[in-house]
Amino acid sequence: MPDVKRKNLLMAVCTVLATVALAATLGGCAPSQPSGDAGNGGADAASYPVGSLKAVHVAGQLDDADEYPNKLCLSCHDRTTINAANEDFGGIEGFNPHKAHLEAGDCTSCHSVDGTSTLSCNECHDAPLPEGWQSAERGSGPLHSLTK
Repeated sequence: MPDVKRKNLLMAVCTVLATVALAATLGGCAPSQPSGDAGNGGADAASYPVGSLKAVHVAGQLDDADEYPNKLCLSCHDRTTINAANEDFGGIEGFNPHKAHLEAGDCTSCHSVDGTSTLSCNECHDAPLPEGWQSAERGSGPLHSLTK
């Protein structure tokens, strides 16, 4: 490939990557390491329960959504990063609520948009709760301890 074409292709790739990074930084997606007001949902974070999606995203970022399908969540948060961040959850070796042995279902089956998030695993298990979360109501079946 001639040097001019190679240079133009490289510039085009760099432009796309810079645009995607800029869009993510300016509110297209939640920043991976929020800072300032963005760290806890911005200025109105206190109006939402700790652990709710609106409390942990950039203020206003989720306001345009009428529905919250997995596709919306996964447009910013990829499964590999989610799984890696939740390995040995709560200090329990081998436990990862995002790699559940049962079908995990919708993200919002545990993660509340503007209310208190609920750890559904605790219908059957005894997993520790993240700050601001509540435990799912215990199911009718036996308790399967994760802490042995």
